[in-house]
Amino acid sequence: MLQRAVLIFCPLCELEFEPKLTKTNICPNCLIAQMNITQDIDNDKEILFCRYCRRYQRPPWVLCERDSKELLAICLKKVIGLQEKTIIDTKFIFTEPSTKQIKLQITVQKEAMNGTCIQDSKILNFEEVYHQCEDCKREFTPHIWGACIQLRQRVNHKKSFYYLEQLILQHHMNQQMLKVESADDGMNFYFKQKNQALHMLEFIRSYLPIQVKESKEVYSFIKYTFVVDVPRICKDDLVILPHKLCHQLGGINRIQICYRVASSIQLIDPIKLKVCEISAEQYFKHDLDIRTMPLRENCDEFTVLDVEKIKPSKNDQNNPFLNSLCTVELMKDNDSDYNQYQVKSHLGNFLQAGMTVQGFDLNKYNNELDEIYDKPELIIIRRKPEKNKKRKTQLKRLDIEENQEKKNKKKEGLEEQQIEEFLEDIEQDQHLQETLNLQQIQTQQ
Repeated sequence: MLQRAVLIFCPLCELEFEPKLTKTNICPNCLIAQMNITQDIDNDKEILFCRYCRRYQRPPWVLCERDSKELLAICLKKVIGLQEKTIIDTKFIFTEPSTKQIKLQITVQKEAMNGTCIQDSKILNFEEVYHQCEDCKREFTPHIWGACIQLRQRVNHKKSFYYLEQLILQHHMNQQMLKVESADDGMNFYFKQKNQALHMLEFIRSYLPIQVKESKEVYSFIKYTFVVDVPRICKDDLVILPHKLCHQLGGINRIQICYRVASSIQLIDPIKLKVCEISAEQYFKHDLDIRTMPLRENCDEFTVLDVEKIKPSKNDQNNPFLNSLCTVELMKDNDSDYNQYQVKSHLGNFLQAGMTVQGFDLNKYNNELDEIYDKPELIIIRRKPEKNKKRKTQLKRLDIEENQEKKNKKKEGLEEQQIEEFLEDIEQDQHLQETLNLQQIQTQQ
């Protein structure tokens, strides 16, 4: 005999139901209606906001607009109580930015008894709490930088730095720099982050042979310093190489002329007119044994009497001066004996009779170069620059902070003279014109 189910009346809706379904005296429909599935969802939360850079902390600090998907993700990540619930819909409720309040309406769904799903909505409040981010803290404290490049070249002129300066401006590499400072024998570049400094180092390495040493200091954050050394060899320098390095380079002559400094040091033999290269690694390995004689400090002037082109041999096919090799007949200016000399040169395309050229008279250095037997008497380096020449070009300059006290100690007009020499180098060197994209630094006519 079947047992009859026990039914009772629900005190809320007055409908009959089996009490075993809910184990209470309330029917399932009324019990579901009374359930609040959003009760355990946090209503009030704080979001850290940096008022200077307008970024929110996720973490890390990210830039996002109000009512954006990025801000929605940050808000939902902070809400506690969404476990075992399905988010059906979310939308921002408009609030004025000045109120520092963000309101978010969220609709969730949860399974209740017997597979029944309950859906409900709730408005969540988020308060923007002002908090200075780490990057802005650095900007508003004396230690604003995170990485510094200390670029140094121990020579008496700054032509290498003028060259690098134009490349930095041309490629917009100065946009990530916090500031540039002048320093003894070079300059300092400051950056917010280490990766910005590393990017700058790779840029410098693509144009100059360098040696980098890294160090770091620990404050409330880590500050990285990169000491970058540039070789003492510059364009137009007379270079005297040690025997060991000459042997490594294939038995070249010890006396060489530097005709270009790029990612490597490029040299030409003034006797055989053969070219070779010295890498940054090779240079710094033999740095102490390499001697240089800058043209600026050891310049002699000569008058060209005759120029005769040299027919290149098969071995000269890779020589960049293939079509400009020549033999030049010279006479030294202010020579009372009117001695004439015949030398080889790689400047045949620029020289003509009657022209005044600059170079080295090695007869004056017989004592210093006594151990070198195979050396020329004279070496031609370049045409003599015209005095008071009106330039068609003008250098753009970085905004460099300079110590005023040190600046006053400099000789008056020294910097202008060095800039004038650099401009002359540009006008006499087709490769420099192409590298620096001369049209970028032309002044308006």
